[in-house]
Amino acid sequence: MSQERKIKTENNIPYVHVANGRIVYRPYIKKSELHNVSEVDKGGFLKPPISLGKVGEHPDVIMKNYLAAKSQIAGEHKLIKKNTLGYIIKKYENSSCYLELAVSSQIRNKNLRKILVNFPIKINGIQDTLQNLPASNISKQLFRKIADKRLKNYRKNGKEGRVQVNREITFISSALSWATESLEDIPFKQNPLLKFKKFKEPENDVYVTDEQYDTQYEEAENIADYLQPVFELTYLVASRGIETLDIKLSDCLEEGILVRRRKGSIDNIIEWSDRLKAAYDAALLRHKEFDVLPEDPYLIIGSSGGQLPKSTLDSAMQRLNKHMKKEGKGDKRWTMHNLKSKGITDSEDKHIGGHKTEAMRIKYQKLIKMHKAVK
Repeated sequence: MSQERKIKTENNIPYVHVANGRIVYRPYIKKSELHNVSEVDKGGFLKPPISLGKVGEHPDVIMKNYLAAKSQIAGEHKLIKKNTLGYIIKKYENSSCYLELAVSSQIRNKNLRKILVNFPIKINGIQDTLQNLPASNISKQLFRKIADKRLKNYRKNGKEGRVQVNREITFISSALSWATESLEDIPFKQNPLLKFKKFKEPENDVYVTDEQYDTQYEEAENIADYLQPVFELTYLVASRGIETLDIKLSDCLEEGILVRRRKGSIDNIIEWSDRLKAAYDAALLRHKEFDVLPEDPYLIIGSSGGQLPKSTLDSAMQRLNKHMKKEGKGDKRWTMHNLKSKGITDSEDKHIGGHKTEAMRIKYQKLIKMHKAVK
């Protein structure tokens, strides 16, 4: 997707490259050191690389970020002891139950599990990380303190936090529930986080949970083959449904997807991620089934080879809603507009949706801004 080149820095940092105008750390990781937290490419290098800053950033900033990234990776590759929280989650992620989850859920969980190595905790008086917490020490009281501290940290960094903390706890709780039925040597017979009281989430908009998204996403396969790629694209670039249908192949650039926003919002480019690229590839499959119009075709095409009509999408959504009710899954339904809200909520960059904030800043905005895709 992009060209990388090695650079020389004042500190001569190893495994540092320039990619798309950013300085990234992409170390080689031995197979013997590789755990579920990180992934590597065919050559054994970290995938995706860790951003250290923009080209031209002060060397001290790059070095500081490099040391933090190196420390994070070292923590991720630390040996996981048996009968610890990290051990249970590793077993869970290798189980057939976990592998049957939607790919989108597995990708999201990789981000959620970072709490295991990022959250410091004292174990027997020694500073450690959550992944080495003995299973016998897991309790609602402890995780209430952890959840409260996580929320405080998120808000300290300018994030709302409640949704993210709830997701982290749900992920861990799911692993513990699985363990009670699948592991014989754990020190509890019932999930110690069962009925854990989560934070009340914002009520100003309906938030589509991962479970709700996955349920409707899977059922959509029974209605129309274009629904799943439309859902993924809409969520990942935080767009309106009609904005997703407006995407043309010429908008799919080397850097990412150019989203042409409506209702006065700012056009922007959403950088490629593995998940966004997978959604793009899924959308292209329909191009092999129909005669695509030759001049700059749309990414999501209709049966005529042109743009998929909004009325066709609306009709498919109505059929999906009826199908969901018939299958007894009416409580898991959501709308296309809900996906835009979900995308903005889940993204680290709240400008991803192109919404206006300061009138003068928007008036003088001449360049198309770059934003990262939802993880």
